[in-house]
Amino acid sequence: MRTDQITLHRFVIGELTAAGLDRDKLIRDIGLPAWALASPEAYVPSEIFARLWEVAEHELGDPAVPLRVASRYSMGCLGLYDYLFSTAPDLGSGLRTLGPYVTAVTTNHRWGLVAENDDEVTLSIEMVDTNGHSRDRIHLWGLAAVVARSRLVISAPVVPVRVRVRQAPPKSLDAYVELFGTTDIEFHSSMDAVTFRAADMNLPLTSTDPTLATVLKPLADALPPPPPLATTWADQVATALAKALEVGEVSLEAVARRMATSPRTLQRRLMEAGTTWRQEVDRARAARLAEATATGPITRARQAQLLGYTDPGSIRRAARRWSITGTHRRCEQLD
Repeated sequence: MRTDQITLHRFVIGELTAAGLDRDKLIRDIGLPAWALASPEAYVPSEIFARLWEVAEHELGDPAVPLRVASRYSMGCLGLYDYLFSTAPDLGSGLRTLGPYVTAVTTNHRWGLVAENDDEVTLSIEMVDTNGHSRDRIHLWGLAAVVARSRLVISAPVVPVRVRVRQAPPKSLDAYVELFGTTDIEFHSSMDAVTFRAADMNLPLTSTDPTLATVLKPLADALPPPPPLATTWADQVATALAKALEVGEVSLEAVARRMATSPRTLQRRLMEAGTTWRQEVDRARAARLAEATATGPITRARQAQLLGYTDPGSIRRAARRWSITGTHRRCEQLD
């Protein structure tokens, strides 16, 4: 069972109460036990935090409520997790505490910080046990809270280059633009992420405290490791490739666009996962061929069309390097 620390609920409930919701009714509606609120560091099932955002949106009639709560972020409300960030020397160092120490507040999420290229750095969030629309709300809150928290301890403006979210576009972008400070917001993305300028990683934090950071380090190191994700990067590429094959756009550039990343980053992350772009393309084509021929053989021309090859001869060349295992047919069966 995935869990979230009560500090998350306590802060959000406080802000929702300030926005006009009845605190006692809200706590009852989301099923939060009284003993948990009385404990400074209790962990409760993640379903409760998801339910909190559902009730908040319904009661306030405001789908942008995660942004409005995040805009009122209070440094220190998440205890150790906040202080690990705020005592860092600069923004990059602060953001690098999010992933390794996420279990200070939740066992249901992971953060990733990746240099897209020399100019941009992307911070992404993933939910381990996904929950549809609730995931979208929580991820929006998480990304917005990171930006809001950063601005509390940095004198210079912190404005993301772009924001990417899986959710559908809202009727109004005003709350999004107001919080993130950019109009470059992509909806229906393959990920939930905020991209910063690489130069911003060097922005100094006004709250930096090396002495306190040293004191907190043993506490941070005693935390459980971040939870594993249900899907790997290769799994995400496989999903994107399957969709690309359906529309006949099987190029590195096309799949990278579909995944809202750069070709260079896509290749690098595949390498880190122990595979390559070519291997993943061959694997996706093998899976599609196995599905297409499950009920009988098809012509080589049809094979070429289904697998995104420019001509039937390309299949013969690819077959020399294919090694299809498990339920996939071996390449020698290509007729």
